[in-house]
Formats: sequence, C-alpha cells, structure tokens
Amino acid sequence: MNVVTGHNQGGTELVHRSSRLQRCALALLALTSALLPGASRAADADKLLQHVKGVVGYESTSTAPLTTIVGKFLLPDDYLAITREKSAALLTLPDSSIVGLGENTDIQVGAFDQTAAGPGSTVTVNGGTLRFDIRRPQGGTANYRFVTTTTQVAVRGTIGLLSVLGGTTTVACVVCAADSVSVTVGTQTFTLTSGQLLTISAAGAVVVGTVTAALLGSFTAAGVSTSAAVGPAAATAGVTGGSAGAAGTVGAVAGAAAAAGIAVAVTHSSPAPSPTATPTQAGSGIVTSVGRAPAAPGATPVAAPSPGPAAAQLQAKPLAPGGHSR
Repeated sequence: MNVVTGHNQGGTELVHRSSRLQRCALALLALTSALLPGASRAADADKLLQHVKGVVGYESTSTAPLTTIVGKFLLPDDYLAITREKSAALLTLPDSSIVGLGENTDIQVGAFDQTAAGPGSTVTVNGGTLRFDIRRPQGGTANYRFVTTTTQVAVRGTIGLLSVLGGTTTVACVVCAADSVSVTVGTQTFTLTSGQLLTISAAGAVVVGTVTAALLGSFTAAGVSTSAAVGPAAATAGVTGGSAGAAGTVGAVAGAAAAAGIAVAVTHSSPAPSPTATPTQAGSGIVTSVGRAPAAPGATPVAAPSPGPAAAQLQAKPLAPGGHSR
C-alpha cells in the first residue's frame, strides 16, 4: 500500500504549478514574438531603424500597410524601411555601418551576413535618396550591395551618396578609396574614387562626372547629410540643424582626393579622370561620356566648363571587346 503524506502531496503540487507557469511563460513569449517581430528575433535585432524627423515607418511586404515609428525599431530581414515627404531616418547595421534615408525613400533590407567575404547586406533601393557610411573591417573589406532596377553598387567600406529619382540612378563618392566602390550596369563595371560621380538613366545609359556643390545641395534638400565624416552625428549633419553644408563637403572631397593622389575637379574646372570601366563580357555596347552628370531634380544647374585638351582626351568611346576604346 502506497502512503502519500501531506508533505509529498504539497511538493508534487508545487512541481505541477511550476510546470504550468513555465508553459504559460513560453506561450506569452511566442505571442509577443508574433505581435512584435522586430523586437523578438535575435538575428534581426542588429538592424535598427531610427526616426529622425517627419513620417518614418516600415512595411513587412510591398503590399502591406505602413506602420509608423516615433523612436527606434528592430527591422526584420527583408522588411522595407520607408520615409515620407520632408522626413528622414537612420538605419544602423550590426557592424556600425549607417545608412541615412532622405525623404520619400523606400528600401528593402536583406539579412546581415557575416562571412569570410566580409560583413554586409543587400539593400534594394526602390526609390529615394540616401547616404551610406560603410565601415571597413580592420584588415579586410565590407560586402554591401545597393541594388536598383538598372544598377548594382558594391561597397567595401566608404562614404557615398545614392539616389533613384524618376528612373535615374546617381552614385557619388564622397570619401572612397580606389577599391571601395564598384558599380555594375549591364555588362560593364565602373570603379569610382573620391569626388567621382556616375549617373545611369532608366535605359542604362551611363554618364560619368565629378561631385559639385549643386549635386550635394540636391541631397541636402532631400534630407540627406553630405558630411565626409563618419559616425551617427555626421549621418544627420545638416538634416536636423547640423552645420555640415555642401560647400564644406566639397572641400573635404577635394582634400580626400588630393590625399589619394587623384586629380578631382569639384567646382568650375576641367572634369576629373573617368572612372575605370571594365566590361564583364565582350561587345557590351554601353557608351559612357565624361563630363558633368545631370543635376538631380530640384538642383540648381551648374554651367559646364569649356573642355580643354585633357578633357577632350577623356571623352569615352564605345568599348571594343577586351575593354579598349575603338
């Protein structure tokens, strides 16, 4: 005959009660995970979307309604970060890289990948204006890609600007080492350095040129910092009352180019040397021209300088197989 004492009965009841509490806690955690996806997944917690001004939010898919934020939100993989008119936001990645979003910007952010090829993520830019401050790991390179309908921009550690407006993609290097930024358009790849600019039309036509105060002003007007410095403060300089203006950045771009031994004309002077264009297959047929790229919408046009002999020599021609001008 089994005899169960009052003491044993109490102990058994406590065990059952503890088990029930554990099950309830797990159920509550699961419910929280379902309701707050951005705050519950450790893999996503490092992609932090931060409100700077105006209307900022996220969408789980391109057809989902916009959910606005007023502080910070942990963005899950493949969610869209969105700003509206006269708005701005910051996206901070696990490696402390920062993407500043200007007004009317729509991007989709893929999973952050920490691999031997370098840390990074794929950011699909559906439209708008942004600044990227990508941190280069010590002794290595980052591995970020910014993708538009016509262009893939590989970034390995640098500060640059990118816009997709009216079907035109603009990529500008603020502070870029020679191996920091490569832009692939169709079957050609262009390598950019500090002070250089690439504009790609919706049809894939490419124009290369140099960064100007007018171009930087158009980014500033869209709520994007053009500072050549790194870090969170620089990412919002000029956006929330900071003091980094276009003129100061133009000087910084010229200084960075000079330090790298690059002859970059940033104001009214002869164009900078053309970015290196490397066709990825023979007979690409893409024609590039060296000069001032069209100013972004809303920017004040800048009179183009009279081309000198050096500029005439830089006029690009259709590329023959093997990448040599005909």
